[in-house]
Amino acid sequence: MDVYKLYNMGTSAYLSIQALPLLLTPKLIVSMLASEPRRMTDVEAYLSRSLAMLLLAFAGLHLLQTGAIPLTNSIAESVTATSDKEGLSRNPYAHPTAVITTVYHAISAFYIYTQLAQRSSFAFAIGLICSSALFCVGMWVLLFGSDKRKISKTTGADKRTGNYPFDNKESARHMKKEEKEKSKRRSMLRSNSSKG
Repeated sequence: MDVYKLYNMGTSAYLSIQALPLLLTPKLIVSMLASEPRRMTDVEAYLSRSLAMLLLAFAGLHLLQTGAIPLTNSIAESVTATSDKEGLSRNPYAHPTAVITTVYHAISAFYIYTQLAQRSSFAFAIGLICSSALFCVGMWVLLFGSDKRKISKTTGADKRTGNYPFDNKESARHMKKEEKEKSKRRSMLRSNSSKG
């Protein structure tokens, strides 16, 4: 599994984990947030559950837009025909979706950090760690995930490596060149020794 798919699954899992307590136990969430014990109002229950459904829909849409869940209609044929085996897929929605979710994780991490600076909380710390980690992985995917790699079929090395300004002594091309020179020297030594 490449980093791009791992980022997609991690983002959707994080959003789903945030949504489940809001959907299943909104009374518990409201009672934890209230300063004095009281009954939950209908508006609070509605907002909690609608936010949970929004987060779940966002997680599902993220998986669909990035191609992590393959589509089964005619749209899928055009998307899978242009998909790339490694890195960011060529799906036209993949890169914008990754940008939006990375910005979301950055804003979420910043907001959680401001809340954590005011008062210490284990939940805020876990949220800050998760959002920051997903932001970092998202930035890595955006910066390096769409590189078209030129991998050699025989050696598995990247063909784009060069020898400027320093000579790459471990490159497959350099090693192959050295082997040819050694075999040439051996053949010359053999021919010289057979003559003498």
